[in-house]
Amino acid sequence: MKTLFQCTLAAALLINISATSAQPTAKPPILIGQTYVKTGPVSVLSFEPIIGIKAMLHSVNSTGGIRGQLIELQQADDGFDAIKAGENVKKLMQSGAVAILMPIGTTSAEGAIKAANESMIPLVGAYSGAESVAKFSEYAFPVRISADQEYDRIVQHLFTIGQTRIAFAYNDDNPGAKAGMESTKKAIEIRGQKLLGSVSVKQDGSDATPKAQTLAALKPSAIIMALTNPLSAKFIPAYKATGAESRLYSSSFLNGRMLAQSIGKDAAGLVVSQVVPYPWASTLPVVSEYADAMKKAGQPDLSYASFEGYLATKILVEALKRSGDSPTPAKVKRALESFTEVNLGGIFVRYSTKEHAGIGYSSLSMLRENGSFLK
Repeated sequence: MKTLFQCTLAAALLINISATSAQPTAKPPILIGQTYVKTGPVSVLSFEPIIGIKAMLHSVNSTGGIRGQLIELQQADDGFDAIKAGENVKKLMQSGAVAILMPIGTTSAEGAIKAANESMIPLVGAYSGAESVAKFSEYAFPVRISADQEYDRIVQHLFTIGQTRIAFAYNDDNPGAKAGMESTKKAIEIRGQKLLGSVSVKQDGSDATPKAQTLAALKPSAIIMALTNPLSAKFIPAYKATGAESRLYSSSFLNGRMLAQSIGKDAAGLVVSQVVPYPWASTLPVVSEYADAMKKAGQPDLSYASFEGYLATKILVEALKRSGDSPTPAKVKRALESFTEVNLGGIFVRYSTKEHAGIGYSSLSMLRENGSFLK
């Protein structure tokens, strides 16, 4: 009887051990990092792109991740400081991140890209088109077109409709904004004309009214702006108060919906350059996919900025899928550079070892008083 009990117990233990060993063990998550502007005067830029990033990650993780591995996003605030952004990139890599996603704004992106090149970790979708950010570097993979291209296309549109008296207004302490002015000046000169004039506006907006009056006195047919939302909210009403009838244009640096919430009818008619397709209604499959992902993530409010965050993350996810088991920074970089022409759902992204082109898209949209856009 004792022998029978011992045999039965041994058999039970064997079954339990076998059952335990047969149970699948949870795979560790794939870590990606982001340095972004959580605090400071331009922190408003981060809000909507991050919504799109998280909507894409929620979509992937809710269906099991990549080969059973969930994707984990680890974030760090850089306060719009290049040195801090670089430090964040290095710390995130040391924590196990295999890629860096979308630093926000030119200053942060410059620091992050420098650190990414030094640390040999791919960085995808910097939220800036400044030439210092968009120019080719081994580990930076832009999604949007460069600011030079963006301003050139705005100028081309203005010349096409016969508007050649063009002035410019920009943030005085933002290198990307000043670079936008220089790009516009160059684009106008290439077409045989000269920039009518430009003004730099202080970050606190204390000189918005006199600067608006300075430009109004030049009687431009159009003004192109590279101003933050708070500055635009001060400059645009001040300019319209002069009675000038110039058409106002902005780079994609501006969040039009937030501007309309700030200044209401004064925002109506502003034309904004966009670097991703119209996100509300489109025949493009990726637009429908984005809207569905936002809804499932509990974020029904669509926007250009969140769509850009979504697309940048989708590109990185595709690279992770192509990186095989146990992705590393080197594997992710190789995967990205294999994107000779990857269809994201009606939008094509192109990277190679010699060119990191991104999606190459831009269009113009007009802001309505209620904050919606007219294509």
